[in-house]
Amino acid sequence: MKARAALVLAGCLLWAAPLSAQNAQPQTPPPANPNDAFRSQDITFFGKLYSPLKISVFLPYSAAIRSITAHIGQKVKKGDVLATYEIPLETRIDQKSQLAPTAVKDLEYRISVADKDLDKLAAKAKELEAMVQRNMASQQALSLNAKETETIRKEKASLNEQLALTKQLLADRVELAEKRFGKPAGVGNVPKDGNLKAPCDGYVMWLHPSLRNGSFMGAQTELFQVGTLDPMIIRAQVHEIEAFKLHTGEQATVSFDSIPGKTFTATVSRIPWAPLPSSLQQPSYYEIELTLANPNLEFREGLKAQITINPGK
Repeated sequence: MKARAALVLAGCLLWAAPLSAQNAQPQTPPPANPNDAFRSQDITFFGKLYSPLKISVFLPYSAAIRSITAHIGQKVKKGDVLATYEIPLETRIDQKSQLAPTAVKDLEYRISVADKDLDKLAAKAKELEAMVQRNMASQQALSLNAKETETIRKEKASLNEQLALTKQLLADRVELAEKRFGKPAGVGNVPKDGNLKAPCDGYVMWLHPSLRNGSFMGAQTELFQVGTLDPMIIRAQVHEIEAFKLHTGEQATVSFDSIPGKTFTATVSRIPWAPLPSSLQQPSYYEIELTLANPNLEFREGLKAQITINPGK
């Protein structure tokens, strides 16, 4: 009896084992949408603020600064005078020689001489033709006269081309002198003072630290930077994996360590197709740009920004 009971018990255990194993298997959840996981991941990176347009103003000659009429943060229009400087005497002498109309007048004189010579050769040709008919001159003399006439005509054509080019160069020099010195500059005229003018509409963002009234500055020294501040752009280097998730027009949340407790909204405005230079073994980074409105001029160039973008939004 004991042996029979043991056999029955073993059979029951063998029958129950598969059922318990089946019940013990974990339930597999339904597959999630991979796009939902992709979209839920925020992309965070860092960048810096820049002016979208910034132009430097250089001093064309070594000169003493007479007056400074612009200061940092001042709003200016294109052509506004930023500073005036005294033009050195040697510079004025050199500029007067470049603005002198001497070369133009010399070419005009040579052209008038060529016209007079052509008139003489034309009259001589008529005389030679008449003398040839009377056997008083040779055909060779008439041919030589024609060759000389053709030579002077070519010379006159060359002089006319030189005159046109010289006039154009003189006009360009006058235009350049007027930009540097103002309207008093002209043909043969160079004023004692020059003006540095704003190259565009915007704000004075920087001036040379040594720029003072009466200071002497060297030629081609950068004295001012004029640029626009609204909107501003954020440049950031983004890893290739994250760069391919971004699209122009997407909104980003921006915060600054220098402006704690505030967040701002920027828009992705440029994503290049070409990465920054790197070695073959290193991953690529793309320098993207975001546009940030700055109507109250509370942002400055160089501020470090933390940018967060949710590509699914």
